[in-house]
Amino acid sequence: MRERKTGLDFLRMFLMGMVAVLHVLTNGGVLENTQWMSGQYLTAWFLEILSFCAVDCFALLSGYVSSQARFRWSRVLELWVQIVFYTLLITALFALFVPGSVGKLAWFRAIFPITSGQYWFMTAYVGMFFFMPLLNLVLAKASRRMLTELMIVLLVFFSFLPCLFAIVLPEPPYGLHSGYSMLWVMILYLVGGYIRKYNLTDKLSRKGAVLLFLGSSVLAWLSKVGIELGTNALLGYPAAGKSFTGYLSPLMVANAIALLTFFAHTEFRREGMRKLIALLAPAALGVYVIHVHPLIWNNLICGCAADFAALPPVLLVLCVVGLAFGIYLSCSLIDVVRGQLFRALKVSQRCRKLDGLVARLPLKEN
Repeated sequence: MRERKTGLDFLRMFLMGMVAVLHVLTNGGVLENTQWMSGQYLTAWFLEILSFCAVDCFALLSGYVSSQARFRWSRVLELWVQIVFYTLLITALFALFVPGSVGKLAWFRAIFPITSGQYWFMTAYVGMFFFMPLLNLVLAKASRRMLTELMIVLLVFFSFLPCLFAIVLPEPPYGLHSGYSMLWVMILYLVGGYIRKYNLTDKLSRKGAVLLFLGSSVLAWLSKVGIELGTNALLGYPAAGKSFTGYLSPLMVANAIALLTFFAHTEFRREGMRKLIALLAPAALGVYVIHVHPLIWNNLICGCAADFAALPPVLLVLCVVGLAFGIYLSCSLIDVVRGQLFRALKVSQRCRKLDGLVARLPLKEN
């Protein structure tokens, strides 16, 4: 069995920490409570921009890892079981301890969290999962020239141009929904698979990856500041500041590629660190599912960090990162326990029976 790359496993942990930072800044109430162009505003938005590539990088990482791995239909079932375990458990706990907080719709979404869109990323990811055999086939069989042309077209027409036109168009074309869509996740999966197939991470050193990440982040931050100052001068109010800071932004894609490259070159050798990564990396999904559950999101996360907006910039950063780390660590420990329970119940082995059932279907090869 091929040894797992600890750098990529640690990247999953790192990205989920970045997602927690994003959620503290947004739903936690930091960004909306800072005064426009104040030191707190500029600092909070720079921290937001540094973290915003996390979701793009998750999709890239999926393509990088899964495009050359054996596809298993049972993986969809495992994902569904893990998510439903949390949605039902959290909903039941709120129904028990917070009377009146759970209605019929909440129970429906708890039972069908993917199809109801309760977690946009998981809905997009699971939707993409059904296309993965086809995406992997394209990556495996298409010529390098064809794939390179495809990558250029995808990134120009689905990333650069929508961001460029975002200044005048309120909604990007092609059903991209500003990157909150299965289509965008599929595009990034293909980009990640392309990077893996042609070992493009070897073209950039760790130092180069750091410089790319910082350079793209600064450019994205400057674009926000510049666009808002310009529109404020012309229109009397700031507008379109997020044109190059969202999921579709080529600058955020560059940041995601930089992170993937950096951690693809990273390997942890100390046994203690390797064991810690092996313990916590599989819990990354659980961190997301727990703290983004609507009942926790609306009752515990919403507005929890609003007071940070009044702090001096350095202290603001420390408090946001500290709270995000607390959310990440507590949810990780909960998911470690869930993992132990699932292993005891042999959930993974039971789910893999689906692969055997699919293999026995009377389907012709050609």
